[in-house]
Order: sequence, then structure tokens, then C-alpha cells
Amino acid sequence: MMRRQIKKCLATVLCLGVAISVSACGKTGQQPESTVHKERAASVDNGSLSADSGVVSVGRTIVTYKEYKVYDYLMKSQYEDVLDTDVWTYTPPEEQESIGQEAIEDVVRLIIQIKVIGKAAASQGIELAADEKEEADHNAQECFASLPQEKMEQDGITQNLLSQIFEEHKLAEKMYNVVTGQVDVNLTQEQSNAARVQLIFRAANGQNKEEVRQQMQALAEQAKSLKGNFYKFARENTQSDEVECLVGQLDERSNLVNTVLGMQQYEMSGVIEESDGFYIAYCVEPTNSSIIEEYKNQAVEEKQVKAFQDAYAEWSKGYSVRVSRSLLANE
Repeated sequence: MMRRQIKKCLATVLCLGVAISVSACGKTGQQPESTVHKERAASVDNGSLSADSGVVSVGRTIVTYKEYKVYDYLMKSQYEDVLDTDVWTYTPPEEQESIGQEAIEDVVRLIIQIKVIGKAAASQGIELAADEKEEADHNAQECFASLPQEKMEQDGITQNLLSQIFEEHKLAEKMYNVVTGQVDVNLTQEQSNAARVQLIFRAANGQNKEEVRQQMQALAEQAKSLKGNFYKFARENTQSDEVECLVGQLDERSNLVNTVLGMQQYEMSGVIEESDGFYIAYCVEPTNSSIIEEYKNQAVEEKQVKAFQDAYAEWSKGYSVRVSRSLLANE
């Protein structure tokens, strides 16, 4: 039950891909001169933080330390069965921040997003319907019942506070649906053509282009002798995080698209040059009805997320943000 309620709280629509700089700005802090905001951020508290201390402000909206602690607890509870608590103080090699510090910044970003979206909803007159509010409050009650008593007393967590958080997340989800519901998601038959491929990618610029081309040609020769495990070979040699994906007509890499859509199943391409570098493609599944449907769904989702990212970027211009230095100093 506990895991399920945590996921309900944190599984929001906020995979925005919007960069939010989290920097400390106390009561006397100044916003960058180049940033234009309509609603100035309220003061936040530094020094010793109590439950009611203001630690984040989005415009005139202030987030208390106890509200932050709810988010922090729900986030970390997802990992308590698989990670040792010491992991939050660990600093990975070649990194300047500990995992705990990164977690603080992630939680702060999420809170900022929630507050900005809530303000946008208010300005547009969008509210939760009675049944939506009832659902959010019911989930908050279930979550509250599952929290350890010691944790509630220590951090000042109340059912009313949880209800507020769940309602704000529900409203953010509603705003996402409002924005994405206005997106044109129609694709022509030609736009829907795609194939499932595995890719080896190496980035190249003008200075190292020929060197990278030769490297890829050597990899292509090696790949010819593979016996049915292109994925492993690609994983070991690509510079991309993703090996297998759908490539289709909406992709801007025209050389890659034209090559991939002309390939047969289990066929490997030669070296394909694109503006960002070079590719070698292996066709896992050529165009068919199921691939076309999957590609359509993927394209629709990408268009919707992009629309929401653009909307959020505009909303966020209306508010300056402050974050407590003391909060960011914690781990």
C-alpha cells in the first residue's frame, strides 16, 4: 500500500525536460538582471530551519520546510528497500555534489514546477472538479494512514498538508491534459512510416570528421562477422544512451531515415553520415502495421510533451524563484 500511494503522489505529468536552475537566494538575494519576471519572489529563511520556515518561493507563493520534507520523504521512500541510507551522502567519482544534494535539487525543481503550474491554472480559471478533488483527497488519506507516526511527528506532516499536495498534483495533471488536448495529433500515412532499428552512433564535427568516419567503417567491417548479437556490439561501441529505437519519417536525420526505411529485417547498413555524426543501423523490424501504430503513438506523445514544455516555459517567465541557502546546504 505504501509504495502504491507514493507512486500516486510522485507519478505526475512533470517529465518536462525544462531546465530549472536551482540556486540559493535568501532574503537579500537578487535575481539575475537578464531574467524578466512579473511576480517577484517572496523572502525565504536561512539559518536554522523549523517546520514553518519558508524554504522555496515561486512568486509570492511560499513553500514551508515541512511541505518540502513531505516531498523529500516520498521520494526517498521509493528507494529504501533497494538502497542503503548511506547512499545519500555518497559523492560519485568526478562529481562535485553528493547523491543527497542532487536529490534535494530534484525535489526543489519538482516543487517549483508544481507551483508554477498551479499559478497558471489559477490564472486560467482551471480548478479540480468535485470528483477530482475527492479522488485526490482519498489518495492523500490512504497515504497518510501508511506513514510512520514518528515521521509525521518529527516533520509536522498532517493529513491536510498531504491533501494539499495531492490536489496540486492532480491539478497539474489536469493542466497537462488541457494543454495536450489542444495538440494536432493527426499524421498522414507517409508520416507514419517507421522501422525498429539498433544503432551505433559516433559524434563528429568538422575537425574530426574523417577520423570518425574511418572508425565507423572499421566497426562496420567488424559487425559483418557478428553472429546474431548486434545489440551487444552496438552497446559496447555507441556514444548514444539508446541503442534500439524507432526511426521514421518525422525524424530530421533524412539520410538515416531513407536508409532505414529501405532495409529488410536483420539487414545491416553501411556507414550513414548525418549532420551530428555517423551511424550504422541494424533493422530489427521493418515497417508494418504494428510498428506504424507504435510510431504514431510515440510521435503523438512527443508532440504533446513538447507542447506542454513550451507552455510551461511561458508560464514560468511570470515568476521569480528563491531557494533557501540552508536548504541547499543540507544532505
